[in-house]
Amino acid sequence: MAKIEEIFFLPPMAVARLGGSDNPLASFTWLEDPSLHGAGLTVIAPAISLNVLANGSVQPFIPAVLQFRDGSLLRPVAPFFELWVRGDGEEQPLTLKLLEENGSSLASIQYTVTAANRKAARRTDDPACAFSASVQVLGNDHAKHALLAASQPGAANGEPLVLPANPLPLGSFQVMLPVPAEAMGVDLGVLRVRFTPAKGKVYGPVTAGNATDPETGRAHTIVPPLDQILNPRSSWMQYTSNNRVDSPEPSDTYDGADDNSRRNRSFGVVDDTCDVLLRADVNIKNKTLVATARAFSAPPDYAPDRRPFSSLADELIDRDPPSSNPKEDPADAIVRLGDLFQRVYETASLANLDMMRDAMMPRTSNGLVNFAQMPSVTVPDSMTPKDPMFQSNDDLTSPPSSHEEVPYSSVAAEIHGPMADTDDLELFLRTSAERVRQMIRPAYARFKDLQPTVKTNQKPNPTQRDPRILRDGEHDMRMPPYMRDSDASPLSLNRRQYEFLMQTVDALQPATKAAKASASRGASPTHTRVSQVVQRLSAKALTSGKARNPRPSIKKPRGGAGTKDNS
Repeated sequence: MAKIEEIFFLPPMAVARLGGSDNPLASFTWLEDPSLHGAGLTVIAPAISLNVLANGSVQPFIPAVLQFRDGSLLRPVAPFFELWVRGDGEEQPLTLKLLEENGSSLASIQYTVTAANRKAARRTDDPACAFSASVQVLGNDHAKHALLAASQPGAANGEPLVLPANPLPLGSFQVMLPVPAEAMGVDLGVLRVRFTPAKGKVYGPVTAGNATDPETGRAHTIVPPLDQILNPRSSWMQYTSNNRVDSPEPSDTYDGADDNSRRNRSFGVVDDTCDVLLRADVNIKNKTLVATARAFSAPPDYAPDRRPFSSLADELIDRDPPSSNPKEDPADAIVRLGDLFQRVYETASLANLDMMRDAMMPRTSNGLVNFAQMPSVTVPDSMTPKDPMFQSNDDLTSPPSSHEEVPYSSVAAEIHGPMADTDDLELFLRTSAERVRQMIRPAYARFKDLQPTVKTNQKPNPTQRDPRILRDGEHDMRMPPYMRDSDASPLSLNRRQYEFLMQTVDALQPATKAAKASASRGASPTHTRVSQVVQRLSAKALTSGKARNPRPSIKKPRGGAGTKDNS
């Protein structure tokens, strides 16, 4: 590369996951279960990982097994970031050799890392409740640097939540030592850095030591004594969502929100999650080039072999302008939809629908269910014979599911299983188009598609939701039922996913001669299962007396395996 025009980080953003162990989790990939009885389910397999040596250099290896814990301590996910360069129409990693060829050195690089947690500040509207840490590290400094956070002095003249004398650790940052070598196909001379998240602890004031559950009477420790380091005079200790009209949603996601004996006042507890901004300033030939990246520190993934139906990639794609390309061929669309519906099945297999349905029921102050002014399609009548979406004489909890401890969850997994098979999915979309349009909860409209003014009680648009219309914010049986979005409203596919599904359904209508001929040849066992599902979701029976198949046959589209970059 004759001329370096730009530098950038790969990946540009990554998710780090908290863990108390000193050993980071190794890398793994998503694969389809290759075993004879695997039924096409998603499994995880070890991948090439990097071990950091004492001098800061890295050593590639493939773990024999994936170990998620060391005793009771979870292993953190600590992502690496590589510096890449762009020039002469090409992109390639920035190596020690390339850096020296351009008259620069590791000492000419400065990394700036800022980690911050502003959750309490957002709720209280008090900047003094935020806490952050920032370090600057030269490219030839390969020690591990702790990110010790404190509230900024003089922030709106409020009482600081985290005092400088008792900083809160948010993880660490380290620059890897590049060496001119290659191992296991990995170039060890590439410039890399690593962010290691915190331990996954909670912190509070001395008043947040012990508490008693008002419902069960169980005594428990909120914050261990060594971690009671927060300022008890901070406004976070007096916060309650009841005192703010613009309280962030969901309004009950803070410790103390469900303690009526204290009028839902905050315990003053925070955790060590954070957002991280990473910056590199590289001096090359008297010109400073800048690269930036982000990391998000999050709780551990307790189901690493289950994929969410709406991923970070899905959300980013949804925010891109819609493509002007012609509509996708239905056969190709079914392959992509098959992957989406397999992820839907994997999500449903983790959800306790019974618990979520009960939690969404409105209750009065004495704990009784309040049915007043509830639309008939919402709780408590959804998923029962009174649900107008089904108009059935049967109940989902009738035999044979009545013996299940979580009958709704059991039936949900059974219904979603066949939909993860692309052949069965296509048959269902061809034969039940109107049912699909009725069952799937529409996504929220794009801003450009919203009406200038609406009435809160007006009839919703069946193809898009408007947050200003009350009915559009109520939970009901439409898929996915009773799952909350980040603002506590009913969860749905995102706009791009929803439109893609409906466009594919339209493209499959009317049924082609080939589909009719295939149906006349007789249905396969999995097709028979889909037929049963269609009956469940139509005006006929919601349950049958046939035994359930707990591991339905799932066919993944080629190239559909994902990768989790953990190391």
